[in-house]
Amino acid sequence: MSAFPAMVVVIAMTGLLRPDAARAQVIDTYLPPLGAAYGTTGADQVRAHDLDEYAPYGIHLGTARIDGEISASGGYDSNADAVPNGHASAVFIDAGSASIVSDWARNQLHAGMTVIDVHYPERSIQDQTSWTATAGGVYDLGRDKLGVSYNHLDLYQISTDIGALLSIRPVHYQVDSAGISYSSALHNRLTLIPELLVTQYRFGGGSDTGIGSQAYRDRTLLTGSVAGRYEMAPGETLLLVVQGTDIAYQQKLAGLPGRDSLGGAVMAGIDFGLSGPIRLRALVGYQRRSYRSDVYGNIDSPIAQLELSWLPTQLTTISLAVQNGIEDSGFENVGGFTYTSARLSLQHAYLRNLTFGAYTQIQNANYSSTPIELQNTPLNQQQSNQTIYGVGLNMKWLLNRSLSITANYDFSTQNSVLTDSLTTNEFLVGLHFAF
Repeated sequence: MSAFPAMVVVIAMTGLLRPDAARAQVIDTYLPPLGAAYGTTGADQVRAHDLDEYAPYGIHLGTARIDGEISASGGYDSNADAVPNGHASAVFIDAGSASIVSDWARNQLHAGMTVIDVHYPERSIQDQTSWTATAGGVYDLGRDKLGVSYNHLDLYQISTDIGALLSIRPVHYQVDSAGISYSSALHNRLTLIPELLVTQYRFGGGSDTGIGSQAYRDRTLLTGSVAGRYEMAPGETLLLVVQGTDIAYQQKLAGLPGRDSLGGAVMAGIDFGLSGPIRLRALVGYQRRSYRSDVYGNIDSPIAQLELSWLPTQLTTISLAVQNGIEDSGFENVGGFTYTSARLSLQHAYLRNLTFGAYTQIQNANYSSTPIELQNTPLNQQQSNQTIYGVGLNMKWLLNRSLSITANYDFSTQNSVLTDSLTTNEFLVGLHFAF
């Protein structure tokens, strides 16, 4: 069994408060990729460079392994408010995480929890404490497998997130998701995976955020899908995914049409290179969202997911991730928007215990104009666009199996919707203790 699978949730969460980690749907970080089953854990690409002599031992309790990490980081943020002409501040981030995974021969159970506290001494109104809890498992039925997962995310959205409103303070929100899948081996090479996922979003807000209550964004998503996997050869799999989504908003805004919708998508692709220097996972297809109110009409868009990893040497990893699709809008008068992101990153082990990394990324959101029924009203909005450019550098120095030092620099520039452009520079140095 790998030494690091139970840490995947931990590492995913540590990036959520980084400028380079802005995304339309944070929940995607905690869900398996399209065409994969629920309930499993996976190896982390970055920690794969940690050689055996520097990998944490973990704590073994019978047939279970516990991993954890605590860290303290400090640095400087040139725009702590995440708004145009925002204030600069020092920033301190304390984080803790723990996870447990079974080490059984067939079935598997796992759980994890993460807490992150962010403090800005000069801008205390931006302080935030986020936490997550996850659990899942796989029951092996021989040729078939039953997988389940649950995630609770207690997070904050800032103005620089895709699809977010311009807010004086971070907007608190919660996400709960529960998924179940059944992997059925119909043939030596063919596997069908029906899945069902229920996701609920609940938003805070209020007068202290400067934008009023965000409860109108509360919604429940019911997503059903069937994935087919056909193994052409070891490590080479063809994928076909058919997906349907029902989105129901909990509150209706007076004078505005409802934003409930039905959506569907069909995708096909390949999963290649489970071993070897190249790892490719790509799905492309078409997606449609139809709103129950005729005012919003339909949104049609290509949908794509691409994950490409190349190891030109044993010490270097180059990765490319691309995503395109339809997301939910944070604006009262806009039903949804199309979203595209691309990220290119490089990770190199300069020494046995010293790694350097760099990335560049772009994110773009296209918002349609408000319906004609809302023209000549205060809710009228022209077609708009939000683009984020980001670059960053990082370093990790492993002192021993438990202690490590990290340094990160992140730069991003963007035009927030209906506002002037804004730029953010952030530098952090951190000390980490893992067990």
